[in-house]
Amino acid sequence: MKNSICGLVASIVCIILSAVFLYWNPYSTTPPNIRMINVVYTMLILPALVGIAASFLKNRILMFIVFVWSFPYGLYLSIVSIPSIWNLFGAVLIVYLVSAIQMKKTAGTQTH
Repeated sequence: MKNSICGLVASIVCIILSAVFLYWNPYSTTPPNIRMINVVYTMLILPALVGIAASFLKNRILMFIVFVWSFPYGLYLSIVSIPSIWNLFGAVLIVYLVSAIQMKKTAGTQTH
């Protein structure tokens, strides 16, 4: 159960960070354009929703997919401005990966 909670929390935090980035950005007064909204939804929010499903299903393959899918934009946002709140996207990526690895380790040791 612990393994799926980590992925679930990371996914929820990613969705919250993405919403703050788009709609309540403390570093910019410029409203996001439709292209930025589409990219954030496609590359961060959609994988986070898949991550929620992967957490409930305890599916390590889906969690690895979520990590790889989110990695380019999550990494960019985490290093583009140091220090800032967007560095938390890097922590989310780490938790995605750790969650997937932990699911992999426990998948073979579970007995029915």
